[in-house]
Amino acid sequence: MSLYSDKESDAKPPVLANKVLSILLPNRLLESVLGDLEEEFNILAKQNIKRANQWYWQQTRETSMIYLKNKLASVEMLGRLNFYLPLIMFIMTAGLIVLLSILSDPTSISDTFWDELLQGKIHMALFSAHFWHNFWDILALAEWGMFIHFESFIISFFSIAMLIHLYKEQQASIIKLALCGYSLAFIPYIWGIMHIANYHFEANQIGPIVATGVLCLLYLLPPVSYIIHRKLKQLQAEHFEFHQ
Repeated sequence: MSLYSDKESDAKPPVLANKVLSILLPNRLLESVLGDLEEEFNILAKQNIKRANQWYWQQTRETSMIYLKNKLASVEMLGRLNFYLPLIMFIMTAGLIVLLSILSDPTSISDTFWDELLQGKIHMALFSAHFWHNFWDILALAEWGMFIHFESFIISFFSIAMLIHLYKEQQASIIKLALCGYSLAFIPYIWGIMHIANYHFEANQIGPIVATGVLCLLYLLPPVSYIIHRKLKQLQAEHFEFHQ
């Protein structure tokens, strides 16, 4: 049976397209938008049902993208992303630090993990089924001493100070604050990998470089998430006052 009917009486907008719009559009606009689209669809369907369906899907995509961007940019959605993503990354990073501290046989992670460690790429463990299958067992071996590192603390302290300074600037947008904050969190680790790649280090010298980058990430994720949360609350309060 054809996906498209050539009979005018059978011409109806694609059900799936309407379902997409019903999910993304605000309830106050849904009925009027669907009504306008269906009216134009019926006019086109009298001439060519296939062209009418293609037009309807094109309008659905364009309309959906507008409201999808609005949803993703909303304070509520940004707040959820800013809470859950850093929390997940924090737990994963803690697992990597424990792994780096207790690992005696890199081949237990993968056959290539020793070579990846020599390149500073401890994050490659995240692609290992063995790491995830034993993740909670690895995390259970955590000790406070594994997470204390003076150099990482100093780097994190100055990074947080920079971010607080940016936060206190009224002109700093939430996007600018988030990009700056999470970049500061990841830069030490990325710099460590690049530093190892450009110089020839002994195996016992690579560990401290990688540890500094990973521990900076661990130290910075919670305060960066909190500062952005404060900024989002500020924006939410301003938005509420504007509509009062």
